[in-house]
Amino acid sequence: MGRETEVPQYPLTPANYRIKPSRLGRRLVWGKSLRRPAAIASFYRVVSRLRVARPFAPDVYLPIQGIADMPRPPFLAPVLLALLSAPAAAQAPPRYLIYLHAKIVEETGQRRPTDPAYGVYEYDAILDSLRHAGFIVISDQRPTRTNSDSFATHVARQVDSLLALGVPPEAITIVGFSKGGWIAILASSQLQNPALSFVFMAACGPWAFERPDLHVAGRLLSLYETSDSLGVSCAPLFARRRAGSPTTEIPLSLGLGHGTFFQPRAAWLEPVLTWANLHTP
Repeated sequence: MGRETEVPQYPLTPANYRIKPSRLGRRLVWGKSLRRPAAIASFYRVVSRLRVARPFAPDVYLPIQGIADMPRPPFLAPVLLALLSAPAAAQAPPRYLIYLHAKIVEETGQRRPTDPAYGVYEYDAILDSLRHAGFIVISDQRPTRTNSDSFATHVARQVDSLLALGVPPEAITIVGFSKGGWIAILASSQLQNPALSFVFMAACGPWAFERPDLHVAGRLLSLYETSDSLGVSCAPLFARRRAGSPTTEIPLSLGLGHGTFFQPRAAWLEPVLTWANLHTP
């Protein structure tokens, strides 16, 4: 295996950024009017269509790639202003889902890579399925040989940024498959927040069981395919979880091995969405 590269840490927050809309003839400055979680959703949906004018805080970065994976409906200036000024009670509270992809995307640099044994990995189709379920989806495409511990810290900072913006932890779910699931495990151990939700898909194996320093915390769901030799039951990992962290594990038997999670199949997608909506599948 090659040496893993360190990942720069980019907190997911528009705080301290001045945005210059490409279609609006004025500057939109992040301020008190956007501090409500209900307004944040509208802000993020629009950011991908806006042009960053210049930062006025050098230590903050707006991760455009993650934002680009969110829904981007067309907005006119009056509609945008109305959404930002509307009472919070009139808007449905947003729910956030961070999706961490498998290693094959990282290795190939492609968003539809093909594995000779498991077929096409439908990265964008998976993101679309999660968005269509009503979630604000955050997903960064990792570079080759990304260091798992370093990227888990990046994910933890994304979560911390959302929490700092007033998003309740119950509205945040971290979902990871394969290497992405391993990163989700590491992030859970770092965050130690029992109110966050996590889904580990084909994520457990010796790499997790042989790390006695790992103590996952949160609402923990494990999904694995019984015909898969790469990802197995997370029971040994859950045995040393933080107290007060409920767990559920669902074995699937589609006979597709690791490829079970390569496409947005209902067998795994439905329990993930149920869990992210704070219900038990």
